[in-house]
Amino acid sequence: GYACHSEVVCVPENLVVKLPDVVGFEAAAFTTLGAIALQGIRLTEAKLGESVAIVGLGLLGLLALQMLKAAGCIVVGMDIQAERAEQALRLGIDSVATEGDEFESACMQYSSGYGVDSVLITAATQSNQPVEVAGEIARKKGIIVAVGAIGMDLPRKIYYQKELDFRISTSYGPGRYD
Repeated sequence: GYACHSEVVCVPENLVVKLPDVVGFEAAAFTTLGAIALQGIRLTEAKLGESVAIVGLGLLGLLALQMLKAAGCIVVGMDIQAERAEQALRLGIDSVATEGDEFESACMQYSSGYGVDSVLITAATQSNQPVEVAGEIARKKGIIVAVGAIGMDLPRKIYYQKELDFRISTSYGPGRYD
């Protein structure tokens, strides 16, 4: 309810930050989107050297990719749009796919066959497929975080057998709802 394009906007103090002199308006325009991606990453509990899969390489997925790489993670991604996959390659993703089978193979390859440590779903679709794929590629006791608006009919069998932790990210984290 506060993200609007106006000359003057009244927002709660926890949603305001002074723009440093070294940050331009164009870069600052990505602050909220970056915070949304970062909150999803926080919930994955990803650590240096861990493998993280990103399902959906739109703007949020690409921002998350860059943060995860900067944090020393191995990142495997998927998007059905080839242009987004190509952009992910330019941004340094370890492996990217546009088809499910190729994505699952890459996740197993980059996790030595165990499955990725966590999955960040930044896709936007009514389909349940991202949740199903996430369950297949995650390791036992892995963490799956939904950032995007997706179908969420959890396939009980795979989530139960692997004891997967499914989390839903609430926007951009601490202070957002103060």
